[in-house]
Formats: sequence, C-alpha cells, structure tokens
Amino acid sequence: MSRSAKTVVPVLCYHSVGDVRRDNTLRWSVSPGDFDEQMALIRERGRTPMTVSGYAAVLRGLAPPPPRPVLITFDDGFPDLAETALPVLRRHRLTATAYVIAARVGTAPPPDGDPSLDWEQLRELHAHGVEIGSHSRSHCALDCLRPSELHQEAAGSRRALEDGLGTSVRSFAYPYGYHSGAVRSAVRAAGYTSACGVKNALSHPNDDVFAIARVLIERDTGTAGIGALLDGTGWPLAWRGERLRTRGWRAYRRARHLLYTARPQLTQPPS
Repeated sequence: MSRSAKTVVPVLCYHSVGDVRRDNTLRWSVSPGDFDEQMALIRERGRTPMTVSGYAAVLRGLAPPPPRPVLITFDDGFPDLAETALPVLRRHRLTATAYVIAARVGTAPPPDGDPSLDWEQLRELHAHGVEIGSHSRSHCALDCLRPSELHQEAAGSRRALEDGLGTSVRSFAYPYGYHSGAVRSAVRAAGYTSACGVKNALSHPNDDVFAIARVLIERDTGTAGIGALLDGTGWPLAWRGERLRTRGWRAYRRARHLLYTARPQLTQPPS
C-alpha cells in the first residue's frame, strides 16, 4: 500500500497524563504540559478525531472516512484521565477512547499498585463524549488463558462495564497487545465490534478491525514525535496477520505460564 495523507491513520495509545510513576516507571506517564502541546498540534494539523467504534464503522465500510482522521486512546484507566486529560481534550475539542480494566474500577489500589478511575469519573468521561471500552477484567495475558478464563476476561468485563455505565460497550483492547485466534474469537463472541492491538505501526483503511494498529506514546515521544506520526513518517504501515517472532514470543510465554501454574510455590516474575 502506498503511503499518503489519505491512507495513514495515526492511532495514539496513551496510558497516564501526569508526573507520577505508573508500574514503577515514568515511561508511560506523559507530562501534562507535553500532552497539552500534543493535543494542540493535532487540532492545528486539521485532523478529525474519531472514537475507535467510529473508525471501526469506516473499516467495515459502514461509514465514509472523514478527512485526515486521528484516534486518541488511553489504556488502563488511571484517574488522571478524568482529572487531567479530559479538560485538555475538551479545550481542544477532541474525542478519545478509554480502555479500562473492569475489576479495578472503583476499587482501592493494592499497597504497591496504581489507582483506577471510579464509576463517577467513568460516567463523566462518557458524558463528555469519551468512548469507554474494555481492557479485560484483570489485565492478564489473554493468549495464555484457558477458554473459561478467557470468557470471563472478555464477556465478563463487558457485562461489568455495561452494568456500571448503563450503556453499550463495543470495543476491546488486548492487554499488552497480546492476542491469538482464540482470543479474537472470544472477543467477537462476547459482542464486541472492534479491538485494538499495538504493533507500533500506522493504521490505514485496510487495517484489521479486530487488531487495529496503535503506536505507544511514551514520556519522551514529545511533540516532534506526534508531528511525525501525523505526517505518516518514521513508522511502518500496519500489516495483517502475525509475524514469526510474535508466535515465538507467545510460545515462550505460554510455556512459562504453564510452568508457574504447575509449580505455584515459585514466584512468578511480573508481566
């Protein structure tokens, strides 16, 4: 596929907007000032913001593509999404999609863990046009699970979010970007109409609606990095299917998962 302004669709994946370490690192925490500048640049470049479900309708041929689309997504559901990011999005008239971990919403964080959005904040986001999607029930590597566990992560998380929000939840984001044929089947069977992966590649009109390519935005990405994404430079166009190294990495992780499941006395390394 040739690369042009019409074919390149940047799908940005943020985690936290603040100066607080998440998962013991600042890597995934974009400073509020940088985030404001990045959102301002998106608006200045004349990009049309879309939710993931809106973009999925385009990929399915159910809606025409808008001029110069861009997608802004957030994973994990940290409170600063409502407290810090939402006011910036509203000021620049941008929409977004937030993927939240269902079992963590409204719960107290563990002693060494990160806090999560509560239900009131989640409803506020939805009221201001942010699409709410599922990032699974507990944020584990789905492609290592048994079918019954996978059903709870996909279908169970959707039910919990819909019950708490009182609205339909149609999009899913795979934790860590990990997915397989079985995971995709479970997500479709749960009633989702789209799903996001990672790939660190640019989406395009022929992208896979159940593995939409995203680029992880890090603390040092900066406004210049966002500008390159909007220009469609510095990143490959998303490919369909899996690369050999992805299959090899999954085989290793599954073997490790089976080992620690069979020998629970061992301390499993963090994922």
